[in-house]
Amino acid sequence: MKSTPLFLTIAAIVLAVQAQAEPEKAKRYELKNRSVFQSAEDARIPFWPIGFHRPGKNGGTVAAPVAPPPKIQLEPGHFSVTSILLGNPALATINGRSFGEGETLPVFFGTERLRVVVRGIRDGGVMLDYNGQQILVPMKRPEIGGKQAHPQAKPSEFVIQIGAPAAK
Repeated sequence: MKSTPLFLTIAAIVLAVQAQAEPEKAKRYELKNRSVFQSAEDARIPFWPIGFHRPGKNGGTVAAPVAPPPKIQLEPGHFSVTSILLGNPALATINGRSFGEGETLPVFFGTERLRVVVRGIRDGGVMLDYNGQQILVPMKRPEIGGKQAHPQAKPSEFVIQIGAPAAK
């Protein structure tokens, strides 16, 4: 039989002595300040998805604030869609200039610039968005047999003017 090394023997003795010693009682942790979340009765709960609202007193939901309607009503006649390319990315020629989905059109009402965004390009038309107002502009199809001459457009013609003419 082999003899155990001296180091292991000493380690076993030390562990046996510690096991016999009385363990110290650990102090119990006491919480001093408890955190709380307080919010106003009509505030949106920050952990809910955007658009969800706190239920009202009678079980219904609290009405969300309604955005004021846009002061300018855009119509499909303000725009001319002459060609559509369905690909990746989809492109449409609107008033002589190519635009992709998500791009902003250079539309001016007088001197005020309007934010008109191309939301979708589909076969046969383009969906535009202006302050929540959705405008579907169908593609203009040329007459069969009739040829249209397209003169070279100047860059200043790409700006879309609606309503009152811009002051110069």
